[in-house]
Amino acid sequence: MQLDFTGKTAVVTGASSGIGAASARLLAAAGASVVLAGRDRVRLERVQSEIQAAGGSARAAIGDLTDDRTLVKVVETAVGTPGAAGAIDVVVHCAGLLEKGTVREADLDSIDRMWRVNARAPMLLTKAAIPHLADGSSIVFVSSTVAHVGFPAYAPYSAAKGAIEAFARALAVELAPATRVNVVAPGFAETPMLTDQYPENPAMEEWIVSRTPVGFVGSAEDIARTILAVACSATGRYITGSTLICDGGWVAAG
Repeated sequence: MQLDFTGKTAVVTGASSGIGAASARLLAAAGASVVLAGRDRVRLERVQSEIQAAGGSARAAIGDLTDDRTLVKVVETAVGTPGAAGAIDVVVHCAGLLEKGTVREADLDSIDRMWRVNARAPMLLTKAAIPHLADGSSIVFVSSTVAHVGFPAYAPYSAAKGAIEAFARALAVELAPATRVNVVAPGFAETPMLTDQYPENPAMEEWIVSRTPVGFVGSAEDIARTILAVACSATGRYITGSTLICDGGWVAAG
């Protein structure tokens, strides 16, 4: 069964790198007209150019998602996309912020930033998009395995990710049957959020691999393919209100 998004309009946040960029590329390759949302103009426009060079359709909505004006801009860009017919078919919330630190160490500004990026922004962007969602549409929130197991020094980040999973479950019931709402919770994946930690932790990658049942660290594309399978009306039509853990067996291993 093919993942076909021909004629669909998809919004992807955090599309300038990592899982967001991978999801945007795959959606465009599958026929979607993609709205790329993010705050890094250079990286976002690079992803846009790559998609267009490959024959896909992409438009950029540049701005900080913690700014409510950006949320309006993202929705307006999507609704105005050629062929969108005033409707949004897919929303993928990939934008995220991780600032490590124990609860004792974390300052209030850091906790507030993580809450605004990881929980408040996707909640409010979804609220802004709801009037424009098409029948048969799909929303996918990207959470994390830290919402399912205890990770030292990740408590504020874990709390925000756990909140978005609870939000998604309630929203799935609220928006049914017209819109499906799900969560994909990645484990460790080769994205800047992980690889930027390698220089300070030389043994980190080896430790992750040794602890992961499949025996390797997943790529951003591995997570993105899972997101598309959940978002697609053909492959995911009976899935809503669910969280799919995509971690190579990390949580299962205990």
